[in-house]
Amino acid sequence: MKKISVFFILLISHVSYSQTNVDQLLELGIANAERFSSDYFAPAGEVLVNSMSNGWYKTAQVKKLWKFKVGFVGNLSFVREEKQSFIFNVAEYTDIEFDDGSLRRTVVNAFGGNQEDVVVVLNEGGFGSVAVTLPDGIGDKEIAMAPTGFLQGSMGISRSTEIKARFLPMLAARENTKVGLYGIAVQHELTDWIFSWKRLPFKVSGLVGYTNVKGTYDFTNDSSIEGVDQEISLNSNSWLLTGIISTKLPKLNFYGGFGYYFGTSTADILGTYTVQNGPLTSQTVTDPISVKNKTRGVKATIGANVKLGLFTANLDYTLQNYNNVSLGFNFGL
Repeated sequence: MKKISVFFILLISHVSYSQTNVDQLLELGIANAERFSSDYFAPAGEVLVNSMSNGWYKTAQVKKLWKFKVGFVGNLSFVREEKQSFIFNVAEYTDIEFDDGSLRRTVVNAFGGNQEDVVVVLNEGGFGSVAVTLPDGIGDKEIAMAPTGFLQGSMGISRSTEIKARFLPMLAARENTKVGLYGIAVQHELTDWIFSWKRLPFKVSGLVGYTNVKGTYDFTNDSSIEGVDQEISLNSNSWLLTGIISTKLPKLNFYGGFGYYFGTSTADILGTYTVQNGPLTSQTVTDPISVKNKTRGVKATIGANVKLGLFTANLDYTLQNYNNVSLGFNFGL
């Protein structure tokens, strides 16, 4: 059966896709298809939340009133080997078994790849058995890195407070695919509170940030299943609460942060589908699959930035569930 591409994460210059047989998954029944999709796409949602909580700062010092900077931020998140697969336990599904009789097997998720076919068999009632080949990962091999990128700006709005915004307009990244993001953050400098603190050789501040990513992929014209308005929709929300400390030298400075991130990622298969086999044979289902994953954790960041006239550049590394490197280039007063 024809495979379709499922949008899962925003990349710097294009959109990466995960290949899965939507028609075959629906042949397992709605509940089984959703259960598998939850594990299969969970790491992609986790990476997106992790990545989008990075890149918000490059110093603890806030800008003076109406001073601003605009630029580009790129993130690169690293996917560990154990995050490229999951345990498929038939006890968690209804009337499903592996074709080799196994009760539990390690199968790849969206980040896995280059595996041999894994077949599960659905046995339920009078329609007989249905064999379904589980989807492979995104590409020909495992995905070890996931990049993202966006525009970002900041402006001082009081003596001690700076507001930040990030944005990527809803763009057609590929044929029938659109993706965009927006985010906002507020950073407040704590060392401005007491006059004597200003003499310290470092600055301390706190930041709260939020990022939303939305993407859609319309595969109606490419689908092998009869139906209309067939679409994959992704919506991800990421929050960051963090403290920041940095030096305050004229040109080269070092900074660090320790914080807490959390968020959700929801993937929906929308539209109508007339299923050919399994318990839904000849039935038309609408908006059949919705998968929501949550993730949270702590993170620690260390980095450096350099100022060259009106230009600044920064590089940092973050320890978190999916470790991350951020690179930023900015221009402004």
